[in-house]
Amino acid sequence: MTDLGKMGWILGIRVTRNREKCTISLSQKKFINDTLERYGMQNAHPISSPALANKHLLKLSSPTIDTKAYQRVLGSLMYPMLATQPDLTYAVATLGQHTANPGPDH
Repeated sequence: MTDLGKMGWILGIRVTRNREKCTISLSQKKFINDTLERYGMQNAHPISSPALANKHLLKLSSPTIDTKAYQRVLGSLMYPMLATQPDLTYAVATLGQHTANPGPDH
């Protein structure tokens, strides 16, 4: 076993430790920024809630956008949702119901 010093990154998650305040912070800012850039959303503006209130998505009978691309985007959101951003859970779960037949609203 080799001691590599203080841990700074693990599995793409930045670990920041403040010994005086006895806190550990986890961040996936780089992963999220890279994901936004990959899908052309780097200029998107954050909102207080990742899901719009009273927005009901219709179930489509056939896809109107590329299904595989939609699934890739949704899959990219699952890692931060599980690791550091639990606030994405409702939005990802709701959008996940439309993976077979996605449309522009989804």
